[in-house]
Amino acid sequence: MKRNPPVPLPEELWGDRWQFASLTAGDFWDYFSGRMIPVQSLPSEWQPLNLGLASDQFLPGIAITGGRKSMTIARWIEASMPHELIYSPGAPDGIILHSGEVDRHILATFEDSEMRQAGELFTTRKIAAKGLHFLMIQPDDSGMTQSGLWLLRSGTLL
Repeated sequence: MKRNPPVPLPEELWGDRWQFASLTAGDFWDYFSGRMIPVQSLPSEWQPLNLGLASDQFLPGIAITGGRKSMTIARWIEASMPHELIYSPGAPDGIILHSGEVDRHILATFEDSEMRQAGELFTTRKIAAKGLHFLMIQPDDSGMTQSGLWLLRSGTLL
């Protein structure tokens, strides 16, 4: 199946900031499973420990702080049917969201060597975690509330 070329997210969907993130497989499910997150997709069959991941295995992710737009961003991502995040090295480097059957969107671009190393670590951790990774949208960086959360797995369409 041929994928569409990646296109930038519409400007009204840009968050205030974003960052690479990670949680251990043992902590991920416990941390998020009881929270009231308005938009989420956490397929139970992908529980990290049920996939045979060690509890100390890091699950990589991307956290987007969206401020007042966080619910708008979360609803748009949900409607796009996300299934994978890819770190794409290049000039500039970027984070690509694969969604639907053929769509790709550029979530972020950067030309910083520290971010490049973080992108490479994201990819290494994703491979080690059997393709499992996450995307989180939050209104602020307090860690208290999330607007959207998706557990994603490379090569898997929901």
